[in-house]
Amino acid sequence: MADDTFADLQKNFFAAFIQAVGYSIRQPALVVQPAPPIVGQDEDEADTLLWNYFNAIPPYTITANTTLTTGAQFLATYSAVMAALQSPPNNFESTIGEACFDGFNQALAAGTAQPTPIGYRNWAMLTKNCSSNAVAGASAYAAALLDPIFAGQNNVLPYKPVGKKSVDFAPGYKTMMKQLRNAPSRSANVSLSSSSAEYDKTWTGGSQSAVFGLWANSQSNTQISQKFASADVRLNVSFTNLLPFNATPGDWYTSSALGIAYSNKGNPPWVPTASKTWDNTFSDKGDLQRFTTSLLIANEMKLTYESVATFTSQEQSEIKSNSSAGLWPFYNSGGGSYSFTDVSFSTSGSMMVTTSTVKNTPTIVGAIIEPASQYLGFAAEVAKAQVARLRK
Repeated sequence: MADDTFADLQKNFFAAFIQAVGYSIRQPALVVQPAPPIVGQDEDEADTLLWNYFNAIPPYTITANTTLTTGAQFLATYSAVMAALQSPPNNFESTIGEACFDGFNQALAAGTAQPTPIGYRNWAMLTKNCSSNAVAGASAYAAALLDPIFAGQNNVLPYKPVGKKSVDFAPGYKTMMKQLRNAPSRSANVSLSSSSAEYDKTWTGGSQSAVFGLWANSQSNTQISQKFASADVRLNVSFTNLLPFNATPGDWYTSSALGIAYSNKGNPPWVPTASKTWDNTFSDKGDLQRFTTSLLIANEMKLTYESVATFTSQEQSEIKSNSSAGLWPFYNSGGGSYSFTDVSFSTSGSMMVTTSTVKNTPTIVGAIIEPASQYLGFAAEVAKAQVARLRK
């Protein structure tokens, strides 16, 4: 494809945006497109919508279009890694026997038992042929859990895809909203040009995945999108509140276990016959190279920009008819109760766009990410020390 001027404009938008919200241009981060409101029918649904962003493994891009691209999921990938590791020998299974061991694992996956020593004791007391080893099994279970890998494999069992529990992080939506209302305001005025190469300084050097054109679900290389991007764009954006929201994985995640997996490439801890390996997990071709550590969540966003490009009357009509789908850069759909988009044209044909979101309607506009070396570095060192103590 020929040079995509609109894609270059988007790259420069990221470079300007990440600095406008207080970060270095080299900060590993991305802009999220489109940016729908995080609004659920109830708190549980709102939690799920919020946590899905943390569960998505960030690709190597400065623009993540969640409609055009799909990637690996944190929980599913992590679960596969745990299944590919081998923990040191323990006497939990030998203490309770193969039948009770299999039965308990099935109960964990079904959600009818808790993955704790007390959980085993309570389950065994009510299970035929296992009640006699309920206490001894709980003690052996507690001893086995001192090993990080066994603990990691144990803690993820109740969660999908093996168990029934869905991914979770902490804190959730309710806490996020409290933090958002108290977050500081942010505003910026920038001039953008597709001819600039400011994006070269970003953490990917400007590499990005697929992007929309001027409106949602349009191609970036259409005539209208290219005309829009070929002229300078003057943009003003303000947020009543902008929150870098941090959340950590729930009980399914054992950082020390993943730290061991990351810091050891061979066998052990990796099972030599497993399909999941260090290379296809953590290398530059792996599916767990980086993690989302913060979401940039906006409250009451107002974004206004003017393009000095000249649009014909036919082009103006086409832009207006498609504006309800959401216009660049966040593609907030218009005509709803959570965000509004207005587009107008001067007598000379230049375009003015205003997009706003309503109060107390959180909108995710970006994410701060960390490479595995940083995210797991401390966990790896702690895990090494813990394993060394256990194996003396």
